[in-house]
Amino acid sequence: MKKYYAIKSNDEKLIVESWDEAQSLIKGMENPKYKSFLSLEEANAFLDDIILDDGVTEPKCYIDGSFNKDTEEYSFGGVLIVDNKIQEFMKCYKKDKYSKERNVAGEIKGAGFIINYCINHGIKRLHIFYDYLGIEKWYTEEWKAESLIGKKYQEFAISVKDKIEVIFHKVKGHSNNHYNEMADKLAKKALGL
Repeated sequence: MKKYYAIKSNDEKLIVESWDEAQSLIKGMENPKYKSFLSLEEANAFLDDIILDDGVTEPKCYIDGSFNKDTEEYSFGGVLIVDNKIQEFMKCYKKDKYSKERNVAGEIKGAGFIINYCINHGIKRLHIFYDYLGIEKWYTEEWKAESLIGKKYQEFAISVKDKIEVIFHKVKGHSNNHYNEMADKLAKKALGL
């Protein structure tokens, strides 16, 4: 799989196609910022500080979860975008009966939280961008829920389906998607990580 390495410093912007070459360039720069991308378009957007559009203009959110193995606490981070206004959400949950599901518990609770928030604020249609497939498959009942958190989420979904339409979009985790990374950082921040 081809990768592009975008590198920028105070006065330089470069894109190279090998990590070895990127490393040698980074060593000679002052305060470099760099990331790898799967497309040239994404690499150029990073260099020019452009956030690529996902094409959705309706209310949308990005959700991610995190887990602290030492405390068994879990969390979610969420970024909700409505009329080009960004709202950030995060919440930490103490060790409980869902902790064994690790970050999945946070992602599921985050999806429920954001859906409820939208219902309470009169939003009738929401696009959810996620990296854990259960957020969609349990909600739509394509998957039979076996876990406690999955069952609870399916019960919640059944109770709200007449109040809001949810459209799901899978994004690859840790793939340099701007808003997904924001959600990931918020989830970690909620845990103090």
